[in-house]
Amino acid sequence: MDLTPDQAALAVERHHCPNCDASAGSACRTRGGKTAAKYHTPRFVLVPALHEELEIPVPADRFPGRAWKQGPALAVVPAPRTERPVRIGYARTSTARQELASQLEALRRAECHKVFHEQISTRIKVRPELEKALVLAHQFKEAAPETPVIFTRSGRLSLSTRTPRPSSASPVSAYSSAPGRLPRSATTATDSRTPAA
Repeated sequence: MDLTPDQAALAVERHHCPNCDASAGSACRTRGGKTAAKYHTPRFVLVPALHEELEIPVPADRFPGRAWKQGPALAVVPAPRTERPVRIGYARTSTARQELASQLEALRRAECHKVFHEQISTRIKVRPELEKALVLAHQFKEAAPETPVIFTRSGRLSLSTRTPRPSSASPVSAYSSAPGRLPRSATTATDSRTPAA
């Protein structure tokens, strides 16, 4: 990041937060009505210089953890148009004996900005980390609709006789975010993904 923490905070606060509805000029807030410790991801990705950061802390002079207060009103900056994609990764193993490290390395090589992983059976339909990954993808799309979001997975999302097992030569698959085509949940993920161009 080329910006100082104070410069980053000022740049983020030029935008309205789509997550907590904090207006431009104010820090982000928690559901409990306190000043958040970090700016929400859908807000700070609106700043091109912070697009690839994983988190941006709220400066101490905004008093994180204390009761949230409205900051000085600012004009909202329109979301920038950018074609640089955001990459979100997901890896899963069924048992402790299966290798997770190689999947995580493949996702790192795929240049994922954020990676979610879990050990969970294919028989279990609710996968918390997959759900978190999909929620984050949707937050990105809501905050910056013009920004491509690429959901990259290592391994399989589900077992199916119609879906061939990925070969070891191509352990990572990526799916892009055509409008309206991001999966809403883990239970629909395998049927609604769009192959990347």
